[in-house]
Amino acid sequence: MRRDRLLLQSGYVASAGLAAATYLMGFGWVASLGALLGSALLARSLVYVYYERTMAFRTFEDFTSGKIKHECIACGASCHLRVSLGKNDLERILKYAKEARIEEAVVEKSGDKFWLKRRSGGACVFLTYSGNTPRCQIYPIRPTACRLYPLIPTGNRLRVDPLCPGLSRDKGHTFKEHLLTQEIGEYVRKTIGKI
Repeated sequence: MRRDRLLLQSGYVASAGLAAATYLMGFGWVASLGALLGSALLARSLVYVYYERTMAFRTFEDFTSGKIKHECIACGASCHLRVSLGKNDLERILKYAKEARIEEAVVEKSGDKFWLKRRSGGACVFLTYSGNTPRCQIYPIRPTACRLYPLIPTGNRLRVDPLCPGLSRDKGHTFKEHLLTQEIGEYVRKTIGKI
């Protein structure tokens, strides 16, 4: 289990304990419910800020400076992200789906943006398994967002998923090698400027 989820679950358990203690101390069920909701919200906020903001940008700095490297270990983590599609991505995927005679929807629209459709468990519609190993059905034409991983666009900045199991101090590609091998250098230059 990812560390962020484990911390979040621990925070929820602590919230339940605080609510029970509040009730047992005679403050009543309304105060207990308030303690539960308030502490659960606090736990979620703290875990989010720590991993999604603090650690994600610090890990990006470590990746770009060469302190850490990345090697894909086919864990499927990127297959559970919400994937935004650029115009070229959309065209390639719709062409592939038509040629492969895929009848289910593979793309969804939200506002003026297009996204890869996800199944009920949150996994990409193109994710399959070979034994226990995740496999992408569209790997050769996968979207830019998939090729970016562990880099994740955030507005006009990039961050790194600090919990990606492919990150290492001594094994894998450097930041610039990642950009070259995944053919995403141009996208990154447009997003964050000079690299």
